[in-house]
Amino acid sequence: MSIDKWLSKKGSKEEELKREKAFKSLTESEVKDLKKKKIRNMIQKEDRKSSDESDTEKLLLHVVEFKDWLNQRTYLKGDIEKIETWINNLNSEVKYNKQKLSDNYDKKKIVEDYKKIPPTFLDEKTRIALNKKIYGTKRTNSDNYYLRKLKNIIQDKLFEVKYYEILDRILEIF
Repeated sequence: MSIDKWLSKKGSKEEELKREKAFKSLTESEVKDLKKKKIRNMIQKEDRKSSDESDTEKLLLHVVEFKDWLNQRTYLKGDIEKIETWINNLNSEVKYNKQKLSDNYDKKKIVEDYKKIPPTFLDEKTRIALNKKIYGTKRTNSDNYYLRKLKNIIQDKLFEVKYYEILDRILEIF
């Protein structure tokens, strides 16, 4: 079974010719609009996609490299330590990639849950500070102040939740 087929390919000549033909049929204004959109997309999403694709590609390249090295060896008994090292490194890369994917999924889920919060629940400056924190834009000192303030409010409310749970159980039992 060949692992090489899993690696991404740059594209075939047929696809390239189809793209060129479609591009030549566009008007100048459509071409300018497409270029603007492409530049905007490249700036915004290039880092995220390239890191995900490059991690999986790197892992597959390491596996292929290990396979090639192993196929060249004729006497494996002397290389047991090297083989163990290769396997441990590959295993740690797999764990890292799995953790990274689950972290991305968790972040997306949290952002979706955050979008469910009604806009009137938080004041405007706190919501702006949270958006800056979520999307990784530069925060000001006032943004940090509102985030600290929100954290203190949350801690107070979570402390009060314990008492409300006790009152709820009393009402259910009696």
